[in-house]
Amino acid sequence: MAEIDFRAVKRSDLKEVIVLLNQLKEIDVSKINLNKAWSDFISNSSSNSIVGIYNNKVVAYGSLVVENKIRGEVAGHIEDIVVDSNVRGKMIGVALIKELIKIGKIKGCYRITLFCKETLVKFYSRNGFEVNNVVMKKYL
Repeated sequence: MAEIDFRAVKRSDLKEVIVLLNQLKEIDVSKINLNKAWSDFISNSSSNSIVGIYNNKVVAYGSLVVENKIRGEVAGHIEDIVVDSNVRGKMIGVALIKELIKIGKIKGCYRITLFCKETLVKFYSRNGFEVNNVVMKKYL
């Protein structure tokens, strides 16, 4: 496993994280108001976003969104998992998922859910997740 350190995302990571996220879904970065994006993001107290640092570079990003349920339970949702294509295969993704699960335990989550492409089911299954139900989306 690669030597990687995880920490909370900082404003100074924003450009590197956006480049990483473009490996998942390409968007026109020139159209992003970085100051507004950061301000809106950081004001969201339910988001627990981390970066993975490898060789002094941000190479991984992921987020655990915490939801307080009406009956008092706490649920977590893993979002935006990405590892730089240049360092895949070094178990960084596994370490990232474990770190987010650890955060979920600290936050008192009774469950953690995530959505993934069918091609990633095997990866997440190896990390303790089970296929459960059907996911449907409506894009607005």
